[in-house]
Amino acid sequence: MAVLNIKESFITENKSVYDFLNQSERGLYVPLYQRQYSWSSDNIEQLLEDISRGIQRIVSSDKAEEAKEIRFLGTLITVVESDGTKIDPVDKEAIPQRIEKLIDGQQRVSTIALMATLLIKRIYEIKKKVNSSMRISQSIDEICTTWDEKLMTVFAFDLRRGNPRWKPKIIRSQSDYWTRDDDEDTAYTSELSNYMAHFIKAHLSDKSYPVLSSKQHKFYDTSVYKNGRIIEDWLKKDVAEAHLEGEDEFVPAWEIFSNLSQSSIWEYDRPDLIEILNDKDFSSKKTESYILCELVQTLSVCHYLLDRCCFTIIQPTNEEWAFDMFQSLNATGTPLTALETFKPMIVNTVEQTFKHKFKESDNDIYFQKVEDFLSDKGKADAQTKNRRTNDYLTSFFIAYKGITISSHFSLQRRELLDAYKALNDYNSKLGFVKKMGNYAEFYQNWINYKGTNGSTFQGINSSAEADLASMLILFLKASNHKMAITMLATTYYDVIEKGLNSIDSFVNIVKAIAAYYFLWRSTSTNSGLDTTYREFFKQKTDLTVESLKPYIINKLNEKGIGCKNDWKAKARNYLKFDSTGKEVIRLALLISAHDTIPDNINKGLIKNGREGCSKYLTVEKWISNDLKTIEHIAPQTNKNSMWDDKMYDNQIEPYHSLGNLTLLPQDLNSSAGNRGWKEKLLYYQNVAESDPDKIADIEQKALDLGVTFNPDTIQLLKKCHFNQHLSSISSLSVDDLWDKDLVDKRTNVMLDIIWDRVSKWIL
Repeated sequence: MAVLNIKESFITENKSVYDFLNQSERGLYVPLYQRQYSWSSDNIEQLLEDISRGIQRIVSSDKAEEAKEIRFLGTLITVVESDGTKIDPVDKEAIPQRIEKLIDGQQRVSTIALMATLLIKRIYEIKKKVNSSMRISQSIDEICTTWDEKLMTVFAFDLRRGNPRWKPKIIRSQSDYWTRDDDEDTAYTSELSNYMAHFIKAHLSDKSYPVLSSKQHKFYDTSVYKNGRIIEDWLKKDVAEAHLEGEDEFVPAWEIFSNLSQSSIWEYDRPDLIEILNDKDFSSKKTESYILCELVQTLSVCHYLLDRCCFTIIQPTNEEWAFDMFQSLNATGTPLTALETFKPMIVNTVEQTFKHKFKESDNDIYFQKVEDFLSDKGKADAQTKNRRTNDYLTSFFIAYKGITISSHFSLQRRELLDAYKALNDYNSKLGFVKKMGNYAEFYQNWINYKGTNGSTFQGINSSAEADLASMLILFLKASNHKMAITMLATTYYDVIEKGLNSIDSFVNIVKAIAAYYFLWRSTSTNSGLDTTYREFFKQKTDLTVESLKPYIINKLNEKGIGCKNDWKAKARNYLKFDSTGKEVIRLALLISAHDTIPDNINKGLIKNGREGCSKYLTVEKWISNDLKTIEHIAPQTNKNSMWDDKMYDNQIEPYHSLGNLTLLPQDLNSSAGNRGWKEKLLYYQNVAESDPDKIADIEQKALDLGVTFNPDTIQLLKKCHFNQHLSSISSLSVDDLWDKDLVDKRTNVMLDIIWDRVSKWIL
């Protein structure tokens, strides 16, 4: 009787994504019993977030072992299919040399194949921007060709015959077959293989790639096309524009090379490209610096996905064993998070130190806050719980150690254990758990807080400035300024513990962080902003009002915006509708409306009024539907040349300037549209009017000016609430000019008022 050699019955290898998929003339065959491709948007967004964080961890790491970041994508089970007759249907002239049945892992492999096609498409789009006269032309052509060839082998293989020679790597039993010459829609009927077949044909010919956003396409509502749209949107916005916008959602190009060798991006050192990249000339999207940044950021994704992401591949020699293994791996339940595996250490510490149960101990009470946050008190599914764990630990460890923690389970667990073990006594360990619990409590309050009915943020209503601080928290939330969570959660600890002056301290730190973010973002992109926060915590300085404000002032000085004139010079050109975040513009408009009145000497302008005369920095105003949308007074399009032509200079775009913007209700904003000065002035006068008798005359006023409003518009205007911020505009007459000169003067006055108020929050 033969002896079974278990070791030789299973071939197990660890391979990068590229090493696994880049095998020539090898096709992957999805068996009939496998479900259709069905990864959810949550799965896709988690993968994209993992890639973003992985790249950030590489470039921000100061530890050699962390700079060797890899991302384990799980286990694949494949079985070699040696009998080509078992492939159904089959074109015998198009069978790959090697076929492997993909028993487990088709969702992940399919997603990677889909992503590889979209990376090729993005590289092609970026390459198209380069003309032959540019210095970077030859280098870009060489770099793009290299990555094009590398990415192609992820989702396709070269059959060396047929038209086209390249074929989709993945097909599904009974839905698809590899074909030598048959039409793509005939041979490939599953959504993924059909998409890949059309993509390959387009890429090898006229580059008329499948349009994922085409609602007329038969696969528009499938997971392939839905997920493709998410990935494509991420590549075109978060990745491609990381050097401009970002909230540090993705690393800008010049930071990528801080820990990542050039060979990872373009094979060998290219100092000429680095010099152009570091010029940071983003005056248009066509500059060499801009194009290089787009490319480097995109190629860092290629590198991380292909070379840093990996699988464990298990290849049983018997298909029945493979299926049993698949069943076993998929019946193990929901994976634990790093925090769940950390909890037993806390339990052991309590029970070994005091010889009593962990339950209802101080440690239990504080750790329960963490568990409640992660599960959202039992509402969160496994995917949400995983994401919250990553968000929480990322934020917490920046505050605790000034480091960006990985989203890898093993590295998260190691950081938790190392931090806990480094504490020498029980009270220090309890303090660590207490920090975690209070941090989670703030995070939960942050997520839940919406300012409903003008309510203030949890725990600070006794402060005289609770309303202002709460409004600024809503501003930071709306701006998606995640690093604010790290800063504010740290100081909120004392609010929970009812420390002396803790509420006033927290309120002052909210004001300082909001001022810092606003002043930075009103003059430039987010790039580098989050790094300044991490640097603060790396100094191991306690976060207090006294330590934070001087640090912020120093960073603003380093950025060249530490004094009024310097800030105004930059804000005048950057604090515009099309340059900075809409929430930053909204706050700027609210600040300039707060306690200001019309300037009776200079019509159309404003000046400071008495304190309390015009309250706009409140929660009620922030959430008000009357102030939700940003309105261009002179519209964005000068139809029929109704407005000053100087407002429409394409270089400086004065119509986007702060002085040409105001706030209106959504429905009224839509109605105002591209109307002329007479009509718009009537809108503003009506909204600014406090006398109901005068509001009733709006129709007659319009007729007197030869303006006709339809009944719906009349009703909209009559329903509007009184808004003082329009008083300076409504003080003008139809004979006054709304031109570039007035807009420039308004912008200048508004910037003066904004600086004088905001700078006090950090002084």
